[in-house]
Amino acid sequence: MLGESDGTKGDATIEQVGRRRTFTKTLQLAVVLAIVQLPMRAAVGEAAGAAAGCEVPGRLSILVDSAFVLASVYAAYRAYKYVRYLNRQSWKAIAAVGSWTVLAAAVLDIAENVVLWDDFGSGPCAGLSTGWFTWLMRAVFVAGVLILAVCLIATSRFGQRKWYGVEPAPATFRRPQRDGKDDGRLVITCSGGGIRSASFCLGALQLLSERGFYDKASTVIGVSGGGYMAAAFHVLRRTCTDPFSPGSPELARLRRQTRYLLSGGRAMFRAALSVLFGLVVNLLLIGITLRAIAWVLGWFLADQGVITPGPEVDWRPDDSWFFVGMSVFLLAVSALMFLIEKVWDRWARMPDVVRTILTTIGNVTLRYGVPVAVLLLGVPGGLYLLGKIPGDSADQPSLPSALLALVDPTRQGVASFGALVVVLIGLGKSVWNGLTVEGKAATGLRARLLVFARTKLAPWAGSAIIVLAAVVVLLRWTGGYATDPAYQQDWDVALVLVAIALAIKMLTDANRTSLHSFYRERLSRAFLVKRQDNGAAVALDYHLRLRYSDWAKPLDGGPQLVIAGVANVGDPDFVPTQRDCVPFVFDAEQIGIVGDRSLPDGGRRATADYEREADVLKREVTVPAAMAISGAAFSPLTGRVNARTRPVRLLLAVLNARLGVWLPNPYWNNHAEASFPDRHGVVAKVRRYVGSVIDKPGPYRLLHEAVGSPSMYERRIYVTDGGHYDNLGLVEALRRKPAQVIAIDASNDAEDRFTALAEAIATARMDHGIEIDIDPSPMVRGAKVRSDRPWAYGIATHPLEDGEEKPYKTEIFFVKAVLAGSLDWDLEQYAVEHADFPRRTTGDQFYDEWDFEAYRSLGYTLVGSLTDHHRVRARLDDL
Repeated sequence: MLGESDGTKGDATIEQVGRRRTFTKTLQLAVVLAIVQLPMRAAVGEAAGAAAGCEVPGRLSILVDSAFVLASVYAAYRAYKYVRYLNRQSWKAIAAVGSWTVLAAAVLDIAENVVLWDDFGSGPCAGLSTGWFTWLMRAVFVAGVLILAVCLIATSRFGQRKWYGVEPAPATFRRPQRDGKDDGRLVITCSGGGIRSASFCLGALQLLSERGFYDKASTVIGVSGGGYMAAAFHVLRRTCTDPFSPGSPELARLRRQTRYLLSGGRAMFRAALSVLFGLVVNLLLIGITLRAIAWVLGWFLADQGVITPGPEVDWRPDDSWFFVGMSVFLLAVSALMFLIEKVWDRWARMPDVVRTILTTIGNVTLRYGVPVAVLLLGVPGGLYLLGKIPGDSADQPSLPSALLALVDPTRQGVASFGALVVVLIGLGKSVWNGLTVEGKAATGLRARLLVFARTKLAPWAGSAIIVLAAVVVLLRWTGGYATDPAYQQDWDVALVLVAIALAIKMLTDANRTSLHSFYRERLSRAFLVKRQDNGAAVALDYHLRLRYSDWAKPLDGGPQLVIAGVANVGDPDFVPTQRDCVPFVFDAEQIGIVGDRSLPDGGRRATADYEREADVLKREVTVPAAMAISGAAFSPLTGRVNARTRPVRLLLAVLNARLGVWLPNPYWNNHAEASFPDRHGVVAKVRRYVGSVIDKPGPYRLLHEAVGSPSMYERRIYVTDGGHYDNLGLVEALRRKPAQVIAIDASNDAEDRFTALAEAIATARMDHGIEIDIDPSPMVRGAKVRSDRPWAYGIATHPLEDGEEKPYKTEIFFVKAVLAGSLDWDLEQYAVEHADFPRRTTGDQFYDEWDFEAYRSLGYTLVGSLTDHHRVRARLDDL
């Protein structure tokens, strides 16, 4: 980080910076597409009056121009939204005129392209102009751009100061206001850990419910697997007062759902289809992108004389250095900016504004200079190396000929593509096994080698294979477009690519292609039940929208439901190095980001309003959706544990092994009044519906998951497992300042280690200034057969707030899944037969009735030992 941004300093809000950056990125894309057209238009101009050599650059220019039209319309719309956000009423209306003017120019441009398309190839080259119509289109476009430019300047910080004498309101950094619901109350937290934690927390909640502590609690916080049972208990209390009591129908039903992910052939089939659907969409998007790049790049390299039939490669056509200089020009500009800064600093003090300008120019030219150099120099270099490989006969085909067979839709190509998919799936399975065993001690040379292969080699191997396959396809297609006229003039391919892209946009989105929908449905059908009047326990209908703002509220004096997740962001402005996330909390009243005081105000939204923004049908922010998001441990982005999953991000993204969800950034559209109120009337409802469908996350978000770095400033954030920040939920509980916390820990820490607790202690201190004094040493087994006890008592001391004479303190009752004391004989026998009990790997989510009952019974017994202690019981009874 070279300097603080406007958002960090508070000179601008998160939304203002984000909207400005979104507009700038779209504008840059439009400029890039305009520049890409220049050599094509030049080639058409040189071929004026002749048919030869005109059709390919002319029609290719029309295709690129169509993409430019789309980008320019998006840029104009985002410029209008930015001006509207800055809230100068008169300029909002003028900006609307400017954006509509650009849209009108876009319609004229499309009409021009339709007319020109048929003109090419039917006779002598008529050029890329339709006379007066073209000039009218350009005049309208320039008028719209000028109107928007004036609006942007007038509503900028500079314009408001100079024209209106107004200083824009800065962002604020204050301690978040608490709702007070947990003051002096008990909060229960259920840790992450998949089905292991769900089973353990079930027993714990059963015991707490029997003894009345569950109903006394103000909040139950669930993380990942603990969130399954926290939500199940909360939802079931709507139809019965003794949820999951011994012998109850819902408990019997839950025992039949312990293989909730793949329970039966139908579920396995749907899981396979979910993976395959996302994989096919991802590969189609990659193929469309590579084909478009290869088409433009192949024609350009051939037009410059760099690649000629053979293929032969010449980086200096006509003995000129122009092509090489053009390829590295942007990199040279970036290096020049750096050099100017260093020399200036040597002789004089450089003003910050100049340094910012030089740094910005250097960063932008570097961002675009690297891909330009790789494409213009690297692709010809790859083709040159391939051309040096001997062969190309019937008995000994060369590698380029083999690549042709692999890429083109022949029988061999289909077989090779299928083999590639199988290899990637195999690597993905190996990586999953590696991630679940990493950190465990391996005994024996073979075991150590297997762990090394799974945790170190397989992740990089999968990403390397994907990159290599993409390079092979790009080289083959670029070579074909550069040397084969049949490739260059196959315009049906362009129509097919456009049709596929439109179908993907219309029929699905980045959330729908992920495994989230499948995962959410399985969790809902397994854990969310109701007790009917006839005494039967049945799953709640999945099509019902269990809106979080309704279903998470406290009922009959019981606790409210809070589910903890994380928003994956990589801004060094706001998150410490390697953390890569901030907490994201699902709450019935306020939903959103609740980080430390380095984050500005405004990170939480009214839940009901947020539900309407996330999806017009109100399906994205529901109780089952929150359960699935909080349990999204298997994703390309994983917050604090990104170091483990970073090597495999590309592989997971391509294979569609994605459980996270892209949700609206709560910092955006955060107003005192509802930003997305319920609409009435057919027209208003249709507009909201169409806008919501179009606004779903697309391929750009997939790219972020695979190789990008999501930002706090972006319009959407990627929300995943709450355990990627704090697997206990203890930090969120303490942030609410209750009188007492019962923390139920079923984390998979190594024997005699309390990693999840240690991380929560450090995080509470770093983020909120809360000091936790707790000693879990009585829970350490050491050389003993068993731990002395499975629980520990601690005190959390909060920092002083205004008006306080002494710091507020919270009592912590921490209970962990360990073997302690004398257990029931069935547990003793289970422990003998299962050496990993109670630390069964989270990677194993397929329990039978014995496994489920063992962990449930252990949770019931250990929490019972906590509440049986006379001092603990007395303290809990005091509330």
